[in-house]
Formats: sequence, structure tokens, C-alpha cells
Amino acid sequence: MQSGTRARSAGSSPSAAKAPSVGEQLEARVSQLWFWEGFYSRYGVNLQRHYQAPLTITDLDLFAFDFSPQLAMTKYIGEVKSGTGKNAAKPLDRIVWLRGLCELVGADAAELTIATGVTDHIRALGRSLEVSTQNVTDFERRETDAVGPLADLGSHGVKSLVLERQVRSTCRQQQDLERAFWFLRGEVFFLEPFLAIKQLIELLRRITQLWTPRLQDDEALAIRWLAAESVSLLTLNLVAATGTSLTLSRENWDALVAERLAEGSVPMHQMRKLSDSIDKFVGGILAASKVAPEIRTEAIGAFLPEPPDYADSLAELCWRFKSDAPVARALPRQMDLLIFERLVHRRDLNGPSVSRMGLDRGSAARMRRLVAAFLRGCDASFDALEKALTGPVGAASDESQKKPEQ
Repeated sequence: MQSGTRARSAGSSPSAAKAPSVGEQLEARVSQLWFWEGFYSRYGVNLQRHYQAPLTITDLDLFAFDFSPQLAMTKYIGEVKSGTGKNAAKPLDRIVWLRGLCELVGADAAELTIATGVTDHIRALGRSLEVSTQNVTDFERRETDAVGPLADLGSHGVKSLVLERQVRSTCRQQQDLERAFWFLRGEVFFLEPFLAIKQLIELLRRITQLWTPRLQDDEALAIRWLAAESVSLLTLNLVAATGTSLTLSRENWDALVAERLAEGSVPMHQMRKLSDSIDKFVGGILAASKVAPEIRTEAIGAFLPEPPDYADSLAELCWRFKSDAPVARALPRQMDLLIFERLVHRRDLNGPSVSRMGLDRGSAARMRRLVAAFLRGCDASFDALEKALTGPVGAASDESQKKPEQ
């Protein structure tokens, strides 16, 4: 995103955002339920921009992730159908549909939430296909138990859905912001972790260049939202990348990180073959031209991609995550809640959410500071983001807000 392309429309206003439908609100509520039940979850993940082709399936209603104690990632998808009319979706049809979607996006299991009747037979059939099935009444019972007073916090809930629509409306006014918005709402979910990390860091660098406290309200909200979503998804991918380090020595891990960060969409082993071929071709030309041997030696590997300047820092960060995997396992959800509450909603967290998520634990705070330091070293952070990541939480936050006695 280049700052010179920032054209503002006189009609830009949050009121221009389209109000979410009943079905979309239900999707947001189910995603919120999944979050408080222990998953990193998102709703409305765009598929068409990833496959770059017309699809009957425009998006995934729900996409969620979980980590094992060894930081192996598990993926889940979900579908929500709120219609009850004559042409409403049939549970069995949607179960078969979801099973196919699991294969398409590499999900391990799925859940169907549907307003029409769900029989015991349908539930059993769904379980045989790794698709759990519930009706809206089942969902509302779970919502009461798991969410309760924690609704509409962080990136979740109907209020956050409405806010996201406002952000989308603002981003539509500027091509670079719109491109960033749809990357975060679709494409990034289908990248392997190292490539996602590279692109998210680059996006945060550009966001940092755009940030200034003098931005108009709508634009400032959009920048804050893009930054929060980027940091949240970056943390998810950092933990996913860490999962590949558990069986490696530090030396082999450092080499793997450098290699994976150096490659783009073309795997490194193919790039090496291409580089070797170019080396032979160029070397032959230099030899025929009687160029000095030391110059020919220096030319070897000139076309082999180099890792970015933060490769060593990234390897160190993930290695520290590895040393405390139980804490790293919870970090994406913690970061998601904290960064959206502070940077986007611009409020501090309440007591129940802090204790429920373990945000006030020293180990969690230490990992957040590590992420903040990494972003700072990448030139991918700004003051408001830094404060959101490193500010005290819980009792420490309360103490810091007290005025000194006179």
C-alpha cells in the first residue's frame, strides 16, 4: 500500500455499510461460541478470492483452528442455516455438502447448525462422516453455558460483525485497503504458515507506514482493524510454524526457517534446481570470456533466493514458543481477544474474560512481549499497537491506572 494512493471519498461513512442478515448474525454467534469453547475461529472466510474462479460456494460460514499439546494444528469448518421455510436446506444434504468441503479445504471435521429438525438418525449419520449436527435450540443452550456475559468481546459477536461491515465499507474507498481486507478475510487462511507469516509481516509494515493519529475516524478504525486482524493471524501462523520445530535440533530449525522464508510460492528444492542451471549457464559464459576464477566463484548462487532480514529473529521467537508449548498453544486466542479489545474497541478487558483466558499470567505476558519485540524489529508496529500488546493486564493494569496519592 502506497500512501500516495490514499484517495478519500466524500461519501465515506460507516452508515454506508450494509446491515448483516439474520443468518450472518447467527454465523457470528456460532463463531463466538466456538471461540469461548476453546477454538481460534472466524466466520465468512472467502473462498473465491483464493481459488480465483467462480464457485457456488462463495465462502466458509465458519473456519476454526486448535492446537494439540505438541502444537499440531487441527482445522474445523462449520455451516449455519437459519431458514425454516418450504425451501429451507435439508440436514442430510448439508452434511454431505460439508463432508465434501472438508476435503476441499483440508479440514479434519465439521459442524452443522440448522434451524430445521435434526433427528437422532441424522446426528448418527453425521458423526460417521465427522460432521456434528445441531439445531438452533441446541446451539442456544451451548451459547448460554459457554458465552453468557462474555458476548461481543474481541473480534467476536454481532457487534463486531457490524463493526467489520463498517470497516469493509471504508476499505472499499481505497484499493490498497480493500486488497488488504480481503487478503485477511480469505487468502491468508489457505497459505502454508511460513508464506502467511511473510505476507502478514509485509502487510503490517505497510499498515505502519499508513498509521498516523491524525487519520479521520473511519479511516483510523479501518487501519486499527487491519492491524489487529494481521497480528491475530500472524500469531496463529507463528504457533503453527513452531509445531514443525519440536523434533528438530536448533541448528536444523534455523536452517529450515531460513529456507522456508527464502522460498515463495515455488518450493526451495525447485528453486535450487533452477539456480544450479543458471549457475552452469552463466559460469560457461564467464569461462568462455576468460573472466577471473574468483569472479566466477562469486557469481555462483546469485539467483538463489535469500531469506528476509528477520529470519534469525523469527527462528528465535518460535524456539522460545517451543520451550513453553502449553502457553504458546493458547496464545493465538489470547492475542485475538486482547488486540481487538484494546486496539479496535479501545477499551480494557473485564475481569471474567481476563481470568477465563489466562491473560494475567506472567508466562502469557512474556510471550506477548516477545511478539511485540519481534514486530518492532521488523518495522511492523506503531505506538498504539505496541501499547496494546505490552500494556499490563488484570490486577497490574488496575494498579497502573490508579492516581498517585497526593
